[in-house]
Amino acid sequence: MLHALLLTLSLSSHTSGPIDITEQDLTSYVNQNARYQQQYGLPGLFDVDVNLDSMRVQLGRQKAGMAAVQGNGRFTLSLPGKPAVDGTIRADFEAKPRYHLQTGAIYLDNFTLTSYEIKPADVQQQFAPRVGYLVQGLQTRLAQQPAYMLNTKDKDQRWLKQHVTGFELLPGKLRLHTDTTGSAE
Repeated sequence: MLHALLLTLSLSSHTSGPIDITEQDLTSYVNQNARYQQQYGLPGLFDVDVNLDSMRVQLGRQKAGMAAVQGNGRFTLSLPGKPAVDGTIRADFEAKPRYHLQTGAIYLDNFTLTSYEIKPADVQQQFAPRVGYLVQGLQTRLAQQPAYMLNTKDKDQRWLKQHVTGFELLPGKLRLHTDTTGSAE
């Protein structure tokens, strides 16, 4: 809610020219709207229930043109003949931000796992072969779900959506460029 207010305030004073969406805006939006919970497994081999509780987005800081996304969560791993194990997971990804003009949404494409850590440590070896399933599930989910979307119920954001002509990724922010011919309704 706070990020929408800050964006509205910036729009009120800048109804033409570039508008910045910060990594804090994206992080807040993702944590409020893009919950990730996945259950998967192979019968007789394993079952995993994964919940990512929080995500953090950094823009253009580690690699130009790319976003770094860190997901933190918990899981339950069940293996045949063994008691279920509860643990935590931290997964670091890199992804390419994309702005979709028609919907006013920012998506994160081409997710690549760069590192992960699982606790308890003794589960790391058991869980490592299954991390691919987590990555595929997260890639699919976030490719379909925006990391940020302009709120068309807000008149300033509706105006912005109608006038964005492009975007660029700068360290810490996504800059939306607008045409200068319109004015807020």
